Amino acid sequence: MKKFALLLTVLPSLLLSVFNAKAQFTSGGIKKADSLFFAQNWTGAQKQYRLVLADTSHNGLAWNRLGFCEYNLGNYQAAIGAYQKALMGKPAAPLKAIVYSRRAKVYALQGKIAISVNDLDSATAYGYSNLAEMDTLNDFGSLRNNPGFKQIRQKVYFTLNPCMANAQARQFDFWVGEWNVYPTGTNTLAGHSLVQMVSGGCALLENWEATNGSSSGKSLNFIDEANGKWKQTWVGNYANGIQEFVNGQYADGAMRFTFTTTDAQGHPLTGRFIFYNLGADKVRQFNETSADGGKTWVTAYDFTYIRIKKGKM
Repeated sequence: MKKFALLLTVLPSLLLSVFNAKAQFTSGGIKKADSLFFAQNWTGAQKQYRLVLADTSHNGLAWNRLGFCEYNLGNYQAAIGAYQKALMGKPAAPLKAIVYSRRAKVYALQGKIAISVNDLDSATAYGYSNLAEMDTLNDFGSLRNNPGFKQIRQKVYFTLNPCMANAQARQFDFWVGEWNVYPTGTNTLAGHSLVQMVSGGCALLENWEATNGSSSGKSLNFIDEANGKWKQTWVGNYANGIQEFVNGQYADGAMRFTFTTTDAQGHPLTGRFIFYNLGADKVRQFNETSADGGKTWVTAYDFTYIRIKKGKM
């Protein structure tokens, strides 16, 4: 009876010691496996992860890394099994995105297109947004003509570049391009302008250079969050060369801004600044001011932009 009582006293301590030893072994083993993983020693990491991961382990990160080792070693079915174990651990969304995207690659390599596309869709739902990988990785080569893949790619693209899906942000795209600029109604070249879409389609950058070198400047054109209307901020290389054009709205085939400025004597002027969309290869830029509150108007400048075709200046 005394021996039995002694056993009951000692047994919990023995079990705890075994548990702690196993936990320390597992923790140390995972660290060693991780070290091999980050060194891209796929064979060594694979063996170490297999050694420390029990089938019941819920270490989703370790299962994911084992799957990636198997993938790099060409063991595709083993990789899929490891990724499935990673998902069974109910990992957080960022890890789910990684696991689903990696499993999608393996399924694509196996020619299982529908399953791969489905996994990729799940990956994007959890935050996967590696557009460069989708566009260039050989693993996804078999998917790129698939309609489902194209839809997912477009969704990722618009997630990364929300302005590209914004109809208002696309209103000024008719001005994008490289242009020869002439005083309207003449054949006299006044300058060149390069208008670029920048910031993921959220803005247009104008680069102006006069032919005779008399002026140069840049403008940034974007939707002002304060009022939801277009705004242009122009910076020229001349005195008092900063000007803001505001309240831009596209209607009746033209982008129309208003502005305030002063004349040479410092008297206030109101202004209208208009870009007429005249088709795929032609834009008219018209600026006029009024010194009497809009009763009469004086043209400040009137230019016609003709798109430069490839190989022509």
